[in-house]
Amino acid sequence: MKRQIPFLLTTLRLLLGPAALACALTGVPRAVFLPILVAGTLSDIFDGIIARRLGVATPALRRYDSTTDLIYYLFILAATWVVCRPVVELTWWLIALILISEALAIGVCQFKFGKYPATHSYLAKFYGLCLLGGLIALLAFNAGAWVVIVLTIVALVANTEIIALHLLMDQPPVDVKSIFRRPRANG
Repeated sequence: MKRQIPFLLTTLRLLLGPAALACALTGVPRAVFLPILVAGTLSDIFDGIIARRLGVATPALRRYDSTTDLIYYLFILAATWVVCRPVVELTWWLIALILISEALAIGVCQFKFGKYPATHSYLAKFYGLCLLGGLIALLAFNAGAWVVIVLTIVALVANTEIIALHLLMDQPPVDVKSIFRRPRANG
């Protein structure tokens, strides 16, 4: 049963996205988003740590984690649209830029390797933490457009590195810490 904990933590995150959207649609107090977002991020952090400690950190589990991240954040984006519509309408083009960079990172990996990316670089993790802070600022504390501007910059830098890793490597990068610490080809 212990070996299922990483899978269950990832699945929890998969369920938290629809829960956030349901909260947005029903008009719950903004403070409710704080534990949802924190639980989503903690599950994302600890599913991998626990998987490695238990020796169950497979590429399939890492890809499930990455796919879950995408689904979770799409639900969170929908919740943000409902709760923070004026900010979203003002910064829609920045949000579109973030989504395009995400789609490009996924598309390059799919095209080159036929697989969903699971890079998990330091920049991607930093981006995830910035996303947590930004979403808490927007959803729980009604912050303004500056949050989206900062998130766009971080997203573009992180996704550019991920795309570069996909282009430079011969195998799909899984848990590669950075473009400067990627495995070298044999020979």
